[in-house]
Amino acid sequence: MLIYILFYLFVFSLLLFGKYKVIKGVNFYWLTYFFIFLFSAFRYDVGYDFMYYYKILDKSIKYYDNMFNRLEFLNKIIINFSQDINFLQLYFIATSFLIVFLIYKTVKFYSKDFIISTLIFLSFPIFYFNSFSIIRQFVAISIVFYSFKFVKSKKLFSFLLSIFIAFFFHKSAVLALPIYWIYRLKLKNIHFIIIYFVGLFSSEIAYYAVKFIIPEYMVYLEKRIGVGGDKLLIIFQIIGFFLLFLVNKKKGDNNYNFYITSFFIGLFIWSSLSPYGHAGFRGGLYFIVFFILLLPEVLEIIKEKKLLKYTTYCICFIFFVFTLWIGTQNPHKDPNIPYRVYFLTDKNEFKIDKR
Repeated sequence: MLIYILFYLFVFSLLLFGKYKVIKGVNFYWLTYFFIFLFSAFRYDVGYDFMYYYKILDKSIKYYDNMFNRLEFLNKIIINFSQDINFLQLYFIATSFLIVFLIYKTVKFYSKDFIISTLIFLSFPIFYFNSFSIIRQFVAISIVFYSFKFVKSKKLFSFLLSIFIAFFFHKSAVLALPIYWIYRLKLKNIHFIIIYFVGLFSSEIAYYAVKFIIPEYMVYLEKRIGVGGDKLLIIFQIIGFFLLFLVNKKKGDNNYNFYITSFFIGLFIWSSLSPYGHAGFRGGLYFIVFFILLLPEVLEIIKEKKLLKYTTYCICFIFFVFTLWIGTQNPHKDPNIPYRVYFLTDKNEFKIDKR
Protein backbone atom coordinates (compact mmCIF):
# COMPACT_ATOMS: atom_id res chain seq x y z
CA MET A 1 0.00 0.00 0.00
CA LEU A 2 2.96 2.31 0.66
CA ILE A 3 3.74 2.72 -3.05
CA TYR A 4 0.20 4.02 -3.63
CA ILE A 5 0.48 6.51 -0.79
CA LEU A 6 3.77 7.78 -2.21
CA PHE A 7 2.18 7.93 -5.67
CA TYR A 8 -0.73 10.01 -4.36
CA LEU A 9 1.51 12.39 -2.42
CA PHE A 10 3.79 12.87 -5.41
CA VAL A 11 0.82 13.62 -7.68
CA PHE A 12 -0.60 16.05 -5.12
CA SER A 13 2.79 17.78 -4.86
CA LEU A 14 2.96 18.19 -8.64
CA LEU A 15 -0.52 19.70 -8.61
CA LEU A 16 0.47 22.21 -5.93
CA PHE A 17 3.66 23.05 -7.84
CA GLY A 18 1.48 23.76 -10.86
CA LYS A 19 -0.96 25.88 -8.89
CA TYR A 20 1.74 28.09 -7.34
CA LYS A 21 3.98 27.98 -10.44
CA VAL A 22 7.03 26.94 -8.44
CA ILE A 23 9.20 26.82 -11.56
CA LYS A 24 8.29 29.19 -14.36
CA GLY A 25 7.97 27.57 -17.77
CA VAL A 26 7.33 24.07 -16.37
CA ASN A 27 3.84 22.68 -16.98
CA PHE A 28 3.37 20.71 -13.75
CA TYR A 29 -0.25 19.90 -14.61
CA TRP A 30 0.91 18.11 -17.74
CA LEU A 31 3.62 16.34 -15.73
CA THR A 32 0.99 15.25 -13.22
CA TYR A 33 -1.01 13.41 -15.84
CA PHE A 34 2.11 12.04 -17.51
CA PHE A 35 3.06 10.44 -14.20
CA ILE A 36 -0.50 9.13 -13.74
CA PHE A 37 -0.22 7.63 -17.24
CA LEU A 38 3.11 5.92 -16.45
CA PHE A 39 1.70 4.44 -13.23
CA SER A 40 -1.15 2.88 -15.18
CA ALA A 41 0.69 1.97 -18.39
CA PHE A 42 3.48 -0.11 -16.84
CA ARG A 43 1.46 -1.92 -14.16
CA TYR A 44 1.41 -5.70 -14.23
CA ASP A 45 -1.39 -7.85 -12.77
CA VAL A 46 -2.99 -4.78 -11.21
CA GLY A 47 -6.78 -4.65 -11.63
CA TYR A 48 -9.36 -7.43 -11.61
CA ASP A 49 -9.31 -8.02 -15.35
CA PHE A 50 -5.65 -7.41 -16.11
CA MET A 51 -4.69 -11.07 -16.40
CA TYR A 52 -7.75 -11.82 -18.50
CA TYR A 53 -6.48 -9.40 -21.12
CA TYR A 54 -2.87 -10.50 -20.73
CA LYS A 55 -3.83 -14.14 -21.31
CA ILE A 56 -5.59 -13.10 -24.50
CA LEU A 57 -2.47 -11.21 -25.54
CA ASP A 58 -0.16 -14.18 -24.98
CA LYS A 59 -2.83 -16.62 -26.25
CA SER A 60 -2.78 -18.65 -23.06
CA ILE A 61 -6.50 -18.31 -22.37
CA LYS A 62 -8.95 -21.17 -22.89
CA TYR A 63 -10.97 -20.93 -26.11
CA TYR A 64 -8.70 -18.17 -27.37
CA ASP A 65 -10.48 -17.71 -30.70
CA ASN A 66 -13.86 -17.24 -29.03
CA MET A 67 -12.46 -14.86 -26.39
CA PHE A 68 -10.59 -12.81 -28.99
CA ASN A 69 -13.48 -12.63 -31.47
CA ARG A 70 -15.87 -11.26 -28.87
CA LEU A 71 -13.67 -8.18 -28.48
CA GLU A 72 -14.47 -4.97 -30.32
CA PHE A 73 -12.69 -3.97 -33.53
CA LEU A 74 -10.21 -1.40 -32.16
CA ASN A 75 -9.22 -3.66 -29.26
CA LYS A 76 -8.42 -6.41 -31.77
CA ILE A 77 -6.23 -4.04 -33.78
CA ILE A 78 -4.16 -2.99 -30.74
CA ILE A 79 -3.90 -6.57 -29.48
CA ASN A 80 -2.83 -7.88 -32.89
CA PHE A 81 -0.19 -5.17 -33.21
CA SER A 82 1.09 -5.92 -29.67
CA GLN A 83 1.37 -9.60 -30.61
CA ASP A 84 3.03 -8.85 -33.96
CA ILE A 85 5.84 -6.82 -32.38
CA ASN A 86 6.00 -9.23 -29.42
CA PHE A 87 5.48 -6.46 -26.85
CA LEU A 88 2.29 -7.46 -25.07
CA GLN A 89 2.39 -4.56 -22.62
CA LEU A 90 1.71 -2.22 -25.53
CA TYR A 91 -2.02 -2.87 -25.18
CA PHE A 92 -2.01 -1.51 -21.63
CA ILE A 93 0.25 1.40 -22.60
CA ALA A 94 -2.06 2.37 -25.47
CA THR A 95 -5.29 2.10 -23.47
CA SER A 96 -3.77 3.92 -20.49
CA PHE A 97 -2.63 6.73 -22.76
CA LEU A 98 -6.07 7.15 -24.29
CA ILE A 99 -7.79 7.19 -20.90
CA VAL A 100 -5.40 9.58 -19.16
CA PHE A 101 -4.88 11.89 -22.13
CA LEU A 102 -8.60 12.35 -22.79
CA ILE A 103 -9.36 12.94 -19.11
CA TYR A 104 -6.51 15.46 -18.93
CA LYS A 105 -7.61 17.41 -22.00
CA THR A 106 -11.21 17.63 -20.79
CA VAL A 107 -10.28 18.63 -17.23
CA LYS A 108 -7.79 21.19 -18.55
CA PHE A 109 -10.34 22.98 -20.72
CA TYR A 110 -13.54 22.68 -18.70
CA SER A 111 -12.83 22.23 -14.99
CA LYS A 112 -13.25 25.24 -12.70
CA ASP A 113 -10.60 23.69 -10.43
CA PHE A 114 -7.96 21.50 -12.06
CA ILE A 115 -6.69 20.12 -8.73
CA ILE A 116 -10.11 19.12 -7.39
CA SER A 117 -11.12 17.41 -10.65
CA THR A 118 -7.83 15.52 -10.80
CA LEU A 119 -8.15 14.34 -7.19
CA ILE A 120 -11.73 13.20 -7.85
CA PHE A 121 -10.52 11.20 -10.85
CA LEU A 122 -7.76 9.60 -8.78
CA SER A 123 -9.56 9.06 -5.49
CA PHE A 124 -13.06 7.86 -6.30
CA PRO A 125 -12.68 4.15 -7.10
CA ILE A 126 -15.19 4.28 -9.96
CA PHE A 127 -12.69 6.30 -12.01
CA TYR A 128 -8.88 5.77 -12.07
CA PHE A 129 -8.77 2.51 -10.10
CA ASN A 130 -11.69 1.25 -12.16
CA SER A 131 -9.75 1.89 -15.36
CA PHE A 132 -7.25 -0.75 -14.20
CA SER A 133 -10.00 -3.37 -14.54
CA ILE A 134 -12.73 -2.44 -17.03
CA ILE A 135 -10.11 -1.38 -19.54
CA ARG A 136 -12.12 -1.46 -22.77
CA GLN A 137 -15.13 0.27 -21.30
CA PHE A 138 -13.09 2.94 -19.58
CA VAL A 139 -11.47 3.87 -22.87
CA ALA A 140 -15.01 4.29 -24.22
CA ILE A 141 -16.02 6.34 -21.15
CA SER A 142 -13.00 8.61 -21.62
CA ILE A 143 -13.89 9.20 -25.27
CA VAL A 144 -17.46 10.08 -24.23
CA PHE A 145 -16.08 12.42 -21.55
CA TYR A 146 -13.88 14.14 -24.13
CA SER A 147 -16.82 14.40 -26.55
CA PHE A 148 -18.29 17.08 -24.26
CA LYS A 149 -16.38 19.60 -26.38
CA PHE A 150 -18.54 18.60 -29.36
CA VAL A 151 -21.71 18.69 -27.28
CA LYS A 152 -20.89 22.20 -26.11
CA SER A 153 -19.99 23.46 -29.59
CA LYS A 154 -23.08 21.84 -31.16
CA LYS A 155 -21.03 19.64 -33.50
CA LEU A 156 -23.40 16.69 -33.82
CA PHE A 157 -21.38 14.86 -36.48
CA SER A 158 -18.17 15.05 -34.41
CA PHE A 159 -20.08 13.85 -31.34
CA LEU A 160 -21.58 10.90 -33.22
CA LEU A 161 -18.16 10.07 -34.62
CA SER A 162 -16.80 10.02 -31.04
CA ILE A 163 -19.53 7.62 -29.96
CA PHE A 164 -18.83 5.50 -33.04
CA ILE A 165 -15.14 5.25 -32.08
CA ALA A 166 -16.04 4.55 -28.43
CA PHE A 167 -18.40 1.79 -29.62
CA PHE A 168 -15.44 0.04 -31.26
CA PHE A 169 -13.75 -0.09 -27.87
CA HIS A 170 -16.86 -1.14 -25.95
CA LYS A 171 -20.36 -1.71 -27.32
CA SER A 172 -22.02 -0.19 -24.26
CA ALA A 173 -20.99 3.26 -25.57
CA VAL A 174 -24.34 3.41 -27.40
CA LEU A 175 -25.85 4.23 -24.01
CA ALA A 176 -24.13 7.62 -24.20
CA LEU A 177 -25.98 8.76 -27.33
CA PRO A 178 -28.55 10.89 -25.40
CA ILE A 179 -25.73 12.98 -23.90
CA TYR A 180 -25.74 15.37 -26.86
CA TRP A 181 -29.32 16.44 -26.13
CA ILE A 182 -28.89 16.65 -22.36
CA TYR A 183 -26.89 19.87 -22.76
CA ARG A 184 -30.00 21.69 -23.97
CA LEU A 185 -32.38 19.97 -21.58
CA LYS A 186 -33.90 22.37 -19.06
CA LEU A 187 -35.13 20.52 -15.98
CA LYS A 188 -36.78 22.00 -12.91
CA ASN A 189 -36.27 21.03 -9.29
CA ILE A 190 -39.25 18.68 -9.32
CA HIS A 191 -37.76 16.76 -12.26
CA PHE A 192 -34.53 16.10 -10.39
CA ILE A 193 -36.47 15.03 -7.30
CA ILE A 194 -38.51 12.57 -9.39
CA ILE A 195 -35.40 11.18 -11.13
CA TYR A 196 -33.66 10.74 -7.78
CA PHE A 197 -36.45 9.05 -5.83
CA VAL A 198 -37.84 6.96 -8.69
CA GLY A 199 -34.33 5.59 -9.18
CA LEU A 200 -34.42 4.20 -5.64
CA PHE A 201 -37.52 2.09 -6.31
CA SER A 202 -37.57 1.38 -10.03
CA SER A 203 -35.56 -1.80 -10.48
CA GLU A 204 -38.51 -3.72 -11.97
CA ILE A 205 -39.40 -0.87 -14.35
CA ALA A 206 -35.78 -0.62 -15.50
CA TYR A 207 -35.62 -4.38 -16.03
CA TYR A 208 -38.58 -4.37 -18.41
CA ALA A 209 -37.41 -1.19 -20.13
CA VAL A 210 -34.14 -2.90 -21.04
CA LYS A 211 -36.03 -6.03 -22.05
CA PHE A 212 -38.19 -4.21 -24.59
CA ILE A 213 -35.88 -1.40 -25.76
CA ILE A 214 -32.41 -3.05 -25.86
CA PRO A 215 -33.07 -6.79 -25.34
CA GLU A 216 -29.51 -7.70 -26.43
CA TYR A 217 -28.32 -6.32 -23.07
CA MET A 218 -30.66 -8.58 -21.06
CA VAL A 219 -27.85 -11.09 -20.67
CA TYR A 220 -26.09 -8.66 -18.30
CA LEU A 221 -29.18 -8.34 -16.11
CA GLU A 222 -30.12 -12.01 -16.08
CA LYS A 223 -26.61 -13.20 -15.20
CA ARG A 224 -26.44 -10.62 -12.38
CA ILE A 225 -22.68 -10.38 -12.68
CA GLY A 226 -21.04 -8.56 -9.75
CA VAL A 227 -22.73 -6.87 -6.81
CA GLY A 228 -23.51 -3.44 -8.28
CA GLY A 229 -21.15 -1.46 -6.05
CA ASP A 230 -23.72 -1.26 -3.24
CA LYS A 231 -21.59 0.56 -0.65
CA LEU A 232 -20.29 3.07 -3.16
CA LEU A 233 -23.79 3.55 -4.54
CA ILE A 234 -24.99 4.61 -1.09
CA ILE A 235 -22.26 7.26 -0.98
CA PHE A 236 -23.30 8.62 -4.36
CA GLN A 237 -26.95 8.55 -3.37
CA ILE A 238 -26.06 10.68 -0.34
CA ILE A 239 -24.14 13.07 -2.61
CA GLY A 240 -27.14 13.15 -4.93
CA PHE A 241 -29.50 13.97 -2.07
CA PHE A 242 -27.48 17.06 -1.11
CA LEU A 243 -27.16 18.09 -4.76
CA LEU A 244 -30.96 18.25 -4.95
CA PHE A 245 -30.69 21.52 -3.00
CA LEU A 246 -28.25 22.99 -5.54
CA VAL A 247 -29.73 22.04 -8.90
CA ASN A 248 -30.86 25.56 -9.81
CA LYS A 249 -28.15 27.59 -8.10
CA LYS A 250 -26.55 28.49 -11.44
CA LYS A 251 -29.47 29.35 -13.68
CA GLY A 252 -28.36 30.05 -17.21
CA ASP A 253 -25.06 28.18 -16.79
CA ASN A 254 -25.37 25.48 -19.45
CA ASN A 255 -22.23 23.65 -18.37
CA TYR A 256 -23.38 23.31 -14.77
CA ASN A 257 -26.85 22.29 -15.91
CA PHE A 258 -25.33 19.59 -18.13
CA TYR A 259 -23.00 18.22 -15.44
CA ILE A 260 -25.67 17.94 -12.78
CA THR A 261 -28.30 16.52 -15.15
CA SER A 262 -25.83 13.91 -16.40
CA PHE A 263 -24.96 13.02 -12.80
CA PHE A 264 -28.59 12.42 -11.84
CA ILE A 265 -29.29 10.39 -14.98
CA GLY A 266 -26.23 8.25 -14.26
CA LEU A 267 -27.29 7.84 -10.64
CA PHE A 268 -30.78 6.82 -11.79
CA ILE A 269 -29.35 4.10 -14.07
CA TRP A 270 -27.03 2.86 -11.34
CA SER A 271 -29.69 2.88 -8.61
CA SER A 272 -32.43 1.27 -10.65
CA LEU A 273 -30.27 -1.53 -12.04
CA SER A 274 -28.11 -2.18 -8.97
CA PRO A 275 -30.07 -5.35 -8.00
CA TYR A 276 -28.94 -6.94 -11.28
CA GLY A 277 -25.20 -6.85 -10.65
CA HIS A 278 -22.79 -4.29 -12.05
CA ALA A 279 -24.76 -3.60 -15.25
CA GLY A 280 -26.32 -0.46 -13.76
CA PHE A 281 -23.03 0.77 -12.35
CA ARG A 282 -21.24 0.35 -15.66
CA GLY A 283 -24.07 1.86 -17.67
CA GLY A 284 -24.33 4.84 -15.35
CA LEU A 285 -20.62 5.59 -15.62
CA TYR A 286 -21.07 7.27 -19.02
CA PHE A 287 -23.05 9.98 -17.22
CA ILE A 288 -21.59 9.96 -13.69
CA VAL A 289 -18.10 10.59 -15.12
CA PHE A 290 -19.12 14.26 -15.42
CA PHE A 291 -19.01 14.40 -11.61
CA ILE A 292 -15.30 15.10 -12.21
CA LEU A 293 -16.33 18.49 -13.63
CA LEU A 294 -19.40 18.96 -11.45
CA LEU A 295 -17.79 19.05 -8.00
CA PRO A 296 -15.64 22.17 -8.64
CA GLU A 297 -18.81 23.93 -9.84
CA VAL A 298 -20.62 22.92 -6.65
CA LEU A 299 -17.78 24.13 -4.43
CA GLU A 300 -17.92 27.47 -6.22
CA ILE A 301 -21.55 27.89 -5.13
CA ILE A 302 -20.98 27.29 -1.42
CA LYS A 303 -19.43 29.88 0.85
CA GLU A 304 -16.13 29.32 2.67
CA LYS A 305 -14.58 28.13 -0.58
CA LYS A 306 -11.03 27.91 0.74
CA LEU A 307 -12.05 25.77 3.73
CA LEU A 308 -14.12 23.53 1.46
CA LYS A 309 -11.18 23.05 -0.89
CA TYR A 310 -8.90 21.90 1.92
CA THR A 311 -11.65 19.65 3.25
CA THR A 312 -12.11 18.14 -0.22
CA TYR A 313 -8.36 17.48 -0.45
CA CYS A 314 -8.57 15.51 2.82
CA ILE A 315 -11.71 13.63 1.80
CA CYS A 316 -10.14 12.61 -1.51
CA PHE A 317 -7.07 11.25 0.27
CA ILE A 318 -9.29 9.33 2.70
CA PHE A 319 -11.25 7.87 -0.23
CA PHE A 320 -8.01 6.86 -1.92
CA VAL A 321 -6.69 5.03 1.15
CA PHE A 322 -10.10 3.56 1.97
CA THR A 323 -10.33 2.06 -1.53
CA LEU A 324 -6.99 0.33 -1.03
CA TRP A 325 -8.03 -0.93 2.39
CA ILE A 326 -11.31 -2.33 1.01
CA GLY A 327 -9.28 -4.22 -1.58
CA THR A 328 -7.24 -5.93 1.13
CA GLN A 329 -10.48 -7.29 2.60
CA ASN A 330 -11.35 -9.16 -0.59
CA PRO A 331 -11.03 -12.91 0.13
CA HIS A 332 -10.28 -13.76 -3.52
CA LYS A 333 -7.99 -11.08 -4.98
CA ASP A 334 -6.86 -7.64 -4.01
CA PRO A 335 -7.17 -5.86 -7.36
CA ASN A 336 -4.44 -3.28 -6.70
CA ILE A 337 -2.01 -4.70 -4.16
CA PRO A 338 0.77 -5.56 -4.62
CA TYR A 339 1.60 -3.04 -7.31
CA ARG A 340 3.92 -4.65 -9.85
CA VAL A 341 5.96 -3.00 -12.58
CA TYR A 342 5.98 -4.77 -15.95
CA PHE A 343 9.75 -4.60 -16.49
CA LEU A 344 10.51 -5.81 -12.95
CA THR A 345 8.15 -8.80 -12.86
CA ASP A 346 8.96 -12.40 -13.76
CA LYS A 347 6.10 -13.32 -16.12
CA ASN A 348 6.79 -17.04 -15.73
CA GLU A 349 5.33 -16.92 -12.24
CA PHE A 350 1.96 -16.09 -13.78
CA LYS A 351 1.84 -18.79 -16.45
CA ILE A 352 -1.39 -20.76 -16.30
CA ASP A 353 -2.06 -24.07 -18.03
CA LYS A 354 -4.68 -23.68 -20.78
CA ARG A 355 -6.18 -27.12 -20.15
